[in-house]
Amino acid sequence: MVIGLNRHFLSQALAVLLSAALILFSFTLYADEISTGSQDKPKNSSKEQQVITLWERNFDTAPVNEILELAFKKTEDLYPPVRLQRSTPMEYPDAISSIANRGAIDVISAASSRTNDTELYPIAFPVLKGLLGHRVCLIRKGEQTRFDGLMTGYDFTEKKINICQGEYWPDTEVLQRNGLPVVTSKAYLPIFDMLQEGECDCFLRGAQEIIPEYQSRKAQVDIEQRFLVQYPQPGFFYVNRDNKLLAMRIELGLLRALDDGSYEELFNKLMSPQLDQLNLKSRTSIRLNIPDMSETNLSIQRASGLWYPL
Repeated sequence: MVIGLNRHFLSQALAVLLSAALILFSFTLYADEISTGSQDKPKNSSKEQQVITLWERNFDTAPVNEILELAFKKTEDLYPPVRLQRSTPMEYPDAISSIANRGAIDVISAASSRTNDTELYPIAFPVLKGLLGHRVCLIRKGEQTRFDGLMTGYDFTEKKINICQGEYWPDTEVLQRNGLPVVTSKAYLPIFDMLQEGECDCFLRGAQEIIPEYQSRKAQVDIEQRFLVQYPQPGFFYVNRDNKLLAMRIELGLLRALDDGSYEELFNKLMSPQLDQLNLKSRTSIRLNIPDMSETNLSIQRASGLWYPL
């Protein structure tokens, strides 16, 4: 018990130290950017509301926007309040390009990959506890028995079960390099048509996003009930590499929310009913490797308090 208390104390102390360090770094950046005339300087002195544009799909497929809003709320003592707005509709590659080139989008939540973690500025905090790496199939109605004996990745090939994915999604490369059969689409919405038309058999979705997608299409699809594909690929928030102040604000807000318990409270409110419905812990786990895991992703794999425990 004493050891447990000491570990709890150390974790709390670490969170406080990290918050203090980020505050100091934020003000250092602010002072530097005042001298250089950067457009990224914070407006905390005027408290003028800022408008931040988040990729539109981050509002619809998972409650990512609410996590980001919490992070901004936790830093209003240092920065102005934020109003999040959704971007115009665009596919994943265009959204990533918009961030990289300082286009219309300020923030995106996307799967960690070596490319994303290198070309964009990653906030190394698993969004929604890394549920993106716990994946469940959307399948055609009435086809559950086809999946009942599936135990390994090799069984997908043996049973001629093709997985639907976006052509440029980081997950697609992970699945392909683990030997799973994948059929791709350049756009998101046509994948549901591909599933219905039999071009593929399993639209593999993160545990944080599958329930809203199912609920809007439940007349055509079911949620597969037996297995869970797992690999350590979290979603991160990303901003442009030059927008360091925005990155530091988001990271500080997430750490403060983690430290005071409001992150856990919001996660449970948003996700507990959905996770109960998915019953992840009773499923057969099919574990995959990430052959080219980025250093950013690797660095947080042992931070157990940031991940959903399974």
